[in-house]
Amino acid sequence: MRARTITVADASGLKVGDEIAIGWQISPAFVAEHAMNGTWMVFNDTWQPFFWRTVTAVDPDSGAVEIDVPLRYPALVRDQASVRPVTGLLREVALMDVGVANAVGWEDAWSQDQVYAVAMLGVRDAWVMGVKSFVSPGAPAEGKGSGRHLQSGGLTIQRSARVTVADSTLELAQHRGDGGNGYLFEVMQSGEVLVRDCVARAGRHNFVQNWGFGATGIVWLRVHSSEGKAVALMGSEFGTVGLSEFHHSLATANLLDQSVVDDGWGAVNRLAWSSGAGHSATQSAVWNASGKGVVRSRQFGHGYVIGVGPQLTVETSLESPDAAGTAPEDWVEGPGQVGVLDPPSLYEDQRRAVSAAESFQRP
Repeated sequence: MRARTITVADASGLKVGDEIAIGWQISPAFVAEHAMNGTWMVFNDTWQPFFWRTVTAVDPDSGAVEIDVPLRYPALVRDQASVRPVTGLLREVALMDVGVANAVGWEDAWSQDQVYAVAMLGVRDAWVMGVKSFVSPGAPAEGKGSGRHLQSGGLTIQRSARVTVADSTLELAQHRGDGGNGYLFEVMQSGEVLVRDCVARAGRHNFVQNWGFGATGIVWLRVHSSEGKAVALMGSEFGTVGLSEFHHSLATANLLDQSVVDDGWGAVNRLAWSSGAGHSATQSAVWNASGKGVVRSRQFGHGYVIGVGPQLTVETSLESPDAAGTAPEDWVEGPGQVGVLDPPSLYEDQRRAVSAAESFQRP
C-alpha cells in the first residue's frame, strides 16, 4: 500500500518526468468489497483516477516504474488497475494577494449552482496565497444577501496535484442550499494538497473534499471553520449545522491537523446522499484539533482522532446509521489534551523528518 515502484506490462512509452494517473475500474468486486452495492452507482464500471504521480525512474525491461509519492491504497489487477499519461496541465501557476467577491442579488444567487470565485483545474505545482473575500459591490444593500461576499463557492481545486493554499480567508456565501453550493475551500479528485492557515466562515461546507474517487494526501493545517450552515430554502436562512467534511467516495489518507472546528468535521458513510456518496473517508486522521464543534469519524476500515480539545465533541459510535459498514470503531486517543500533544503538528513533524532524511542522503 506504500509502494513507490509499480510494475506494468509495457513501460516503453514512459520516461522520467512524465505525469501519470494511476487508477482502476469501479468494478462489481470493488464495490462489494466496500459493501457499497446499491450505493456506489454513478462511477460503476468506469475507470477512475486515484493517484496523480510523476515518473522518477523507468526500467523498460522489467516494466518497473518508480513514482514520486507512494500509493496509499491497493491497486489490483482484478479491477484493471493501470497507468495512464496525463497531458495538458498548467504548471507553476499562482494567485497571490487578491480580494475576491461575487455576491449578487439574492434570487440571482439561488438561481445557479456551484458558482466559484476561484478555480484551479488540472494544475501542478500551483499555489494560492493571501486571497481574501470582501463585501461584494453586487450584493443587496439591505435585506437577504446584504453584506455577503460570495455567491456560492469560494475556491475549488479539481484533478490537480502539489497545490498549496495558504493565508487565505473566504466567508459569507449567499447560496448555501443543496446542489453543491456554499463550499468555500473545495478539493475534488486531487492529491498532495496543503491548505494551511486559512479561515472559512458561513459557508455550507466550509472545507470540503467533494465528488468522485481519487482524493488523497490532502492536509488541512491550522485552519478555522465556523458558522457552517446547510440551508434548505431560498426564502429562509433557517438550516442545520453544516460540517466541513469528506463528502464523497473514499477520500484516502488525509489529515486535519492542529485546526479549530467551531461547527463540525465529518468523515462518515453518507449512504445515498449526494448521488450515493457512501463511505466518504478511509485511513484519515484528525490530529490536535480544538474548537466548540463536533468531529464525526466513522471511516471505512480505520480512522483516527487523536488529541482533541476539551470542548470538541467526538462521535465514533457504530450505532449511528452513518456508521454502516465502518467497523472497527475509529481510534480515539487523548480527548481533552489539545496543546500538550507531541508533536503539535503531525504534518510538520513528518515534513521535518523527511527533510532530514533527504539531507542525510545527499552526497
